[in-house]
Amino acid sequence: MSTALAVLTAAGSGTRLGCDGPKALVELAGTTLLERSARGLAQAGVAGIVVTAPADQVDTFATYFPDGRITLTSGQGESCSVPVLVVAGSSASRQASVALGLDALETLAETHGMCLDASTPVLVHDAARALTPPDAIRRVIAAVTSGYNAVIPVLPVTDTLKQVGDSTASAHLDIGLRPVVATLDRSTLVSVQTPQGFAWSTLREAHESARTRAANERTAATDDAGLVEDTGGQVMTVPGDLLSMKVTTRLDLALATLLLDQS
Repeated sequence: MSTALAVLTAAGSGTRLGCDGPKALVELAGTTLLERSARGLAQAGVAGIVVTAPADQVDTFATYFPDGRITLTSGQGESCSVPVLVVAGSSASRQASVALGLDALETLAETHGMCLDASTPVLVHDAARALTPPDAIRRVIAAVTSGYNAVIPVLPVTDTLKQVGDSTASAHLDIGLRPVVATLDRSTLVSVQTPQGFAWSTLREAHESARTRAANERTAATDDAGLVEDTGGQVMTVPGDLLSMKVTTRLDLALATLLLDQS
């Protein structure tokens, strides 16, 4: 097991999945996205996990981790138990939820006697990326452990990408017409996934410097690496994995189910 710790963001709603409750509690082949993503982190060797849940669902989320732990059993019958702390996230923004998770990470580390110093690898992962393979997570941990302070998993962009301008009004058509401004060079572009990994001090300082931005989604960062970039920090990339897809819509859920059926 590594010394890495993780914040698992799970406070989002399931509206686009067509459900009334939290997205993380949507089941994928009989197991919630929450459990699958937490299990993936544990299988990758993460030593402790903080889950940020909707404020009114903390007790419900905690029931998925009896005695505050997730336990894995190997084929040889050996078991591994990883502590999990469920805390309230924020409805203001994902950035605000992660910040609350980082606060709780200090509590988790102190309670269980874990190391949380400046260089400790800390991951931020989305529960919606429930099929992320443990090897993809280990790559991020390995890079941070090797001394890179901010590491993100990425995939090459395969679509043609174009920059567009503002919508164009038309007296005859109301179909969202927008003019193309430029065609981007996709060879220099990547699609970003999670978990994103950081040295503890790097991530903590990045969030502290941008705390006022977290008040709403319009100003909040869309990912944690962006906060590090804003402080002038260097972000490195490692190969991601196609299975690390984000389950956001019903189509995503259907695809993820199909992938599980074929695995």
